[in-house]
Amino acid sequence: MYQFRNDYSEGAAPEVLDALIRTNAEQTPGYGTDAHCARAAELIRAAVGQPDAFVTFAPGGTVANILAISALTDEFEGPICAADAHPTIHETGAIEGCGRRLLATRDSLGVLTPEGAEGVYRVCAANGCHTTRPGMVYLSDTTELGHVWTRAEFDAICDWADARGLAIYVDGARMASAMTADGADLDISHIAAHADAFTLGGTKNGMLFGEALVVNPRSERGRRAIERLPYLTKRAGAMTAKGRLMGVMFEAAFTAAENGELPYWTYARHANACATRLARGMVEAGYEPYLEATGNQQFFWVAPEIGERLGHALGAEVSLVDDPTGAGRVVARFVTSWATPADAVDKAVACAAELLA
Repeated sequence: MYQFRNDYSEGAAPEVLDALIRTNAEQTPGYGTDAHCARAAELIRAAVGQPDAFVTFAPGGTVANILAISALTDEFEGPICAADAHPTIHETGAIEGCGRRLLATRDSLGVLTPEGAEGVYRVCAANGCHTTRPGMVYLSDTTELGHVWTRAEFDAICDWADARGLAIYVDGARMASAMTADGADLDISHIAAHADAFTLGGTKNGMLFGEALVVNPRSERGRRAIERLPYLTKRAGAMTAKGRLMGVMFEAAFTAAENGELPYWTYARHANACATRLARGMVEAGYEPYLEATGNQQFFWVAPEIGERLGHALGAEVSLVDDPTGAGRVVARFVTSWATPADAVDKAVACAAELLA
């Protein structure tokens, strides 16, 4: 049966794969200095409305976070982030391994708030040089638990960071899902205008691998990051010899289709639609949502034994969380992708319903 484990189990979307095949025999310079990477960067700058932005490519999300955080901060600084932000729970100390300490708040659902950030900021400021100095804020859209940021939430944390001279970085591994979610009022041009840097995830949105890292030269931190990034990329072992492959893939995803829409957004719309369909069916079958999510990740409270069976049958990942009811329930996550068939969603709901019967 179709698995809902993640959004990168399949290979590449048709447009992306066709472009890779079509350009396969080309000879190009290495390390991202080719015409495809240059064209992809132009297309991305146009799509986000920032003609002066710096665009580079990294092979994966963790290394993109390492590069962005290292470039935007000094060695004695670190990013303020929510307690359940991706780098704090899923990157095995990658940021700390590169000499940057994560400064986590107690904010929930990965939504960094000015109130939570201010508490961490004050503690660090009070101890002066004896404590890691905040240099930036980190947030992801969607969050680790599928929350889609609202414009009001985003503007609030940006205003707070700007007032303190902190850089703003948005991890966009699932940015496409967030931008195309039902009811979303925060668009990519607004993020691009207010963030110092952000990523556009390819790995989780129709590409074989790759993330685009976009840096806005609006601030001193941003301009310095642009200068530092090539050196940091090489030092991190992330300067890919066949970097042109990422350029080819992003070039295809950001070239408008006949209907005028970029395939990059089309992929995510499909994934979101499948996730919404799955969530509706699961609720009708008797499952309780862990939270209301409009992106391509959906979460449900389940008994441990049901979670295990959902994992075996449908690839749902199970997480241990505090159950406010005291019943010891766990949370099962379902993820849809650009390639998820609609009938697979219906079959998954039927299978899940049988487990509760």
